Amino acid sequence: PWSRVPERKVTIEDVKYVLSAHYQGTPYDCYGRGGTDATRGAYRPIGINRNGQLAVLQIRPYVAHENACVQWMAFGSNVFNALVPLYANVERMPEYLENTTERVTSESFYWANRIIAALADARFHDNSAHIERYQEKIGGMAHRLLRETDAAVEKLPRDEVSAALAEANDRMAAD
Repeated sequence: PWSRVPERKVTIEDVKYVLSAHYQGTPYDCYGRGGTDATRGAYRPIGINRNGQLAVLQIRPYVAHENACVQWMAFGSNVFNALVPLYANVERMPEYLENTTERVTSESFYWANRIIAALADARFHDNSAHIERYQEKIGGMAHRLLRETDAAVEKLPRDEVSAALAEANDRMAAD
């Protein structure tokens, strides 16, 4: 009902989980072993392997205005991708994220995520634990980088913050 109070705030990880859903634990799970061929294909899951991009916009009221906006980005199938935070108050984006060409290569964040999904999808049960570890590692690194950057830019003059945030985006793309 409209008057209920949530037990906790919705996190970036909660949003990612919901948008990666494929009816886990039900007969309708397209990657599951339960159900039948008919039930596993009966409904289109949110996190299917034909997704191209996921963005979660976060406005953080507990930090300075200059670094409050973060866009969490992921490319490829949501089941296999990982969200990467990018500060929005910047003049440029990291090369690894910005210049995706038609050439399939792991030198592009977009294509790297598409390659992971293509390789992992066919053998989901063999790869799911590795994918989950990868997603956890990226998430942990992302939150650490945000904490470190937020603390560092607190001490900077306002006119230097945008460049520092662009450097933080570069570090996230490099890691």
